[in-house]
Amino acid sequence: MCKDVKTEEVVAEESTPQSVPDGVKTSPPESPTDAVSLADIHETLSELQALFESKIARDQSQSAMFDALYREMKDYKENFLLDSLHKPVIKNLILLYDDFVAIESQLDALMSDNSSLRIQSVEQVQNNLENFRFQLLEVLYRMDVTPYEERLERLDRKLHKTLKAIPTDNPDQDGQIAQVHKTGFYWREKIIRPEEVSIFKYRGSSGHE
Repeated sequence: MCKDVKTEEVVAEESTPQSVPDGVKTSPPESPTDAVSLADIHETLSELQALFESKIARDQSQSAMFDALYREMKDYKENFLLDSLHKPVIKNLILLYDDFVAIESQLDALMSDNSSLRIQSVEQVQNNLENFRFQLLEVLYRMDVTPYEERLERLDRKLHKTLKAIPTDNPDQDGQIAQVHKTGFYWREKIIRPEEVSIFKYRGSSGHE
């Protein structure tokens, strides 16, 4: 009987909560569920960051690809317009322009005649041709074709085509443009017809222009 009483007292003592000294704070033990939740949130955030960075990189790559494609399409369109549509018409108009310039030069030579009637007739024809040439230039302007405006003193192989080399004994004149035979033309920023010129060639220099 006494043994049973002692056993009950021991059980009571074990089940009785122990007192905590004053001033000591206690915290509830961390739940395994809370630890797992934090780990899951951290992993999810890491995955979202990786997806976000991947999307940014993909968008930048696509933007660069679209820009390159746009430039290629623009160049193709311009080359197609020039080669297939504009170039044949432009070249024929330029040849027509050359013919009018030649006729004007011939009329200038006829102006030396002192006959008043001939001078009057020639002046009228000359004015008509000049007006027609201006109209022709206006058509070329509408097609983005412009003549050379700057007259260079020396040969530039990118801009000029040499038709004749005139010998000279002056080395300072070597490579200088002696005469412009036909005006050069641009289509936008591309040379569609180089300027045809004659240049001075120093006798002591070597090489062929």
